[in-house]
Amino acid sequence: MRILLFCLSILLMTSFLHAYELLDLADTPTAGILQYSEVLITTKMFRNNGIMIGSSVGLFSRFMFGISYGGEDIVGNEKPVWRENVEVNAKYRLIDESPLLPALVVGFDSQGHGVYHPSLKRYDIKSKGFYTAVSRNYLFLGNLGLHLGSNYSLERKDGEKSLNFFAGLDKSLGDELTLMIDYDLALNDRDPEQDDVSFNEYLLDRRGRGYLNIALYLRFTDFLAVKFTAYDILENSHQTVGADRAITINYNMRF
Repeated sequence: MRILLFCLSILLMTSFLHAYELLDLADTPTAGILQYSEVLITTKMFRNNGIMIGSSVGLFSRFMFGISYGGEDIVGNEKPVWRENVEVNAKYRLIDESPLLPALVVGFDSQGHGVYHPSLKRYDIKSKGFYTAVSRNYLFLGNLGLHLGSNYSLERKDGEKSLNFFAGLDKSLGDELTLMIDYDLALNDRDPEQDDVSFNEYLLDRRGRGYLNIALYLRFTDFLAVKFTAYDILENSHQTVGADRAITINYNMRF
């Protein structure tokens, strides 16, 4: 009897969870999407007094679309530096998560993280560009989500045009808090063995460690959440000291 109860407990702890999904982790996308008529409004604050505002909407049952725009030195007494372009993102879910299969999406996102460098046509951390992602959720002392993906960024002026890969997980810590961890191999970022003066001037040379990012996602209500993110914990960028910190405020609603 004890063996049977133990087996049932393990089964309940690791069984498939269908209803739980996230749109992204600390910096990488998941297979989660907005539902039809659901709207997400995002405000992100990052280094150099930067602010990015975005909005995404679930247009169909499997498709979502969004735009974002921002700049640096928005707060303070310096002249604001606005971005050249309005960035776009779109995601289509090919396969819904089921007991047999993980969820699968294809998407595009031109919004990178951090400061945009016009002369190099790139962000501190490149946008994902075209990507695919798979996600699977389990019940394990709450929710446990596992995520894998690959991407091809269009920020290629540095000559790096490699296909890139990323992975991550999310773990619920009670009803309001979720821990997110992701790792981007950054195979499409600058080769640290190159010696390019233009990159050294902008401190965009890399150490070849990839990007390890960690975030805490705090849900105050079903509509309001805040994400505290530490980017580049491995200090892949020479510009990072400890971590590149950012705060994102998310507001969900339906129309």
